Amino acid sequence: MARYVRGGTATLSVQAGNSKKRKLDDASQLTPTNTNGASTGAGIANTSTTFECKNVSFQVPARKKLKLQLVAEQSDSRRREVRLLNAQTDDIECTIPNGQIDQIFCLPVPEKQQRQSSFVIIPRAGAVGADGTPCEQIVFTMNETKPDDAVSLSRTKTDQDNYVSVTEPELNDLLHAYGKQVIRPDENEFASSIPQSHRKGEKAYHVKAHRGTKEGYLFFLPNGILFGFKKPLSFFPFSCIESISYTSVLQRTFNLVITATEPGGSTDEAKDVEFSMIDQADFAGIDEYVKRHGLNDASMAAARRAKAYNVNKEKKDVGNGVEGTDVAAGGVGEDGLTELQRAEQQLQDQEDEEEEDYVESGGESDGEGEDSEEEGEEYAEGEGEDDDE
Repeated sequence: MARYVRGGTATLSVQAGNSKKRKLDDASQLTPTNTNGASTGAGIANTSTTFECKNVSFQVPARKKLKLQLVAEQSDSRRREVRLLNAQTDDIECTIPNGQIDQIFCLPVPEKQQRQSSFVIIPRAGAVGADGTPCEQIVFTMNETKPDDAVSLSRTKTDQDNYVSVTEPELNDLLHAYGKQVIRPDENEFASSIPQSHRKGEKAYHVKAHRGTKEGYLFFLPNGILFGFKKPLSFFPFSCIESISYTSVLQRTFNLVITATEPGGSTDEAKDVEFSMIDQADFAGIDEYVKRHGLNDASMAAARRAKAYNVNKEKKDVGNGVEGTDVAAGGVGEDGLTELQRAEQQLQDQEDEEEEDYVESGGESDGEGEDSEEEGEEYAEGEGEDDDE
């Protein structure tokens, strides 16, 4: 395996006569690394290290601290790759060429007192390294603190820079040859309506949700919807989303169903992916995002729509459930209502019945309310725990 700076340590040097401008590191410590073809996962024989950061906390593909390294082909700087190195031995543990990267996101880490951002690297569908090994998703977190362990070949920093601000432009350079850049959340696209108690006045860009038993966060981004941060992450680009609908719309929570095809899949068959226990406070913001990007497509199958709306009615009253199914199926494209308006109308019709689902004493109720209560308890138990693999 290739080694880089064996036994060496990164030091911060101060430029003479300028206390505000500093080199990230002496360029001599970033001498070209010649792998002599040993790094089969890279497919690059002669590399120079353009950026390196020690002691980076990774969550995916493994929860451990590794050295982050970005390298470029000496003879063709457009050929670059991300490397994850063992912190003690400098052995390469994971690598992904820039040509195999679909997206890189920089997302604020939710519910943390200290400001942190997670960089999420999503490989292209079917991405493999030069040796045929499938490329894995990568997630690593960086603090917004002084970047003492960051080393760059070309950039300088100011006293206001932090690990996030020095890493993002390096990743943009990595993507530049493919006309891409790091994607951040945009308030004009979506921002949560729920205030952040630990950082008052700051916008939150995440929405709590469950996918089955997996707890995580939804991010509504300029180019698609991401669910993280547990492995595997799910990214739904707009090009793969057929439609989005809502189910189990209650007073406090609702479910979001994304009907999408598999990116790069061999068939065009769309599958439903349901995210549950989403706070009702973010209903309007999400629906606005969905409409803005034309994701509320009316081409959903009538049977699927009937099944979705039957969730709330069948267990409460069989008679009403059957009747509700007929109305829902027959009203597709004919009632002039949007998905949100139809869901709210249904909620209004059942308001009295559904109130018992929210008895704080934990009293049981029939139907969907019981499922929601159980998921709520599971969610409460999961709060504060570190993400598992």
